[in-house]
Amino acid sequence: MSEVSINDATAIGAPFRVGSALSKTFSVFAARLGSFLLLALIPLTPVLALKIMASMGGPSRAGLFELVSNIATIFLAMVAQAVTLYAAFQQMGGKSVSVVQSLSVGLGRFFPVLGVALLSGLGVGLASILFLIPGLIVLCMLYVAVPACVIEKTAVFDSINRSSDLTKGYRWQIFGLIALVYIVSFAVLILFGWFGGITTLSGVPYFAWQVVTTAFSAVLAAVVYHDLRVAKEGIDVDSLALVFD
Repeated sequence: MSEVSINDATAIGAPFRVGSALSKTFSVFAARLGSFLLLALIPLTPVLALKIMASMGGPSRAGLFELVSNIATIFLAMVAQAVTLYAAFQQMGGKSVSVVQSLSVGLGRFFPVLGVALLSGLGVGLASILFLIPGLIVLCMLYVAVPACVIEKTAVFDSINRSSDLTKGYRWQIFGLIALVYIVSFAVLILFGWFGGITTLSGVPYFAWQVVTTAFSAVLAAVVYHDLRVAKEGIDVDSLALVFD
């Protein structure tokens, strides 16, 4: 198999491309939209409960519940990513998608994934205190830590190191993907504010959009992980899917 040099990184097989990853993500996501939304909704349900409690309390209570819900969203989004991986790889491999099986696979790695989420959040947070750029670098570096944890069944620190190795040489491309998702998400939130008023931002429409963006981001992470493995190791989706058998 021939080697191709991209951004000073040695790649084996098809090179990692932003356009290809994004196109594949839209295709996979649209093909099983209902399944992916449900897989994101289940882990994020506590966030909806917190938002409802925030809307029912006074200003001080609402602020507390909103803060807790924002923190919970960060970690539960990674859990949503974990439970979505199986479905994403099944769809990429042209196989039937099982929500129950995907939940079983993802939740079977719940505690390692939670550890990855905690360390990733801490790393990005500490780096961001120093300056915004280091925080973004760490975010891109750890972008596929959860897929590595679930698919390769690695320990917490090994998953983080694995993500660092896989993303090396491709972090600008990953940053571009992350930035695009955030820009589109933010634009939709602004539209919610214009058409529904400020209260909409803490209500059900806002939560519904959180579910959509979480589901899409989870599929994107699965696709990026797959494409990085293809580029660096020449492994295909069928080989990756074997870990679930």
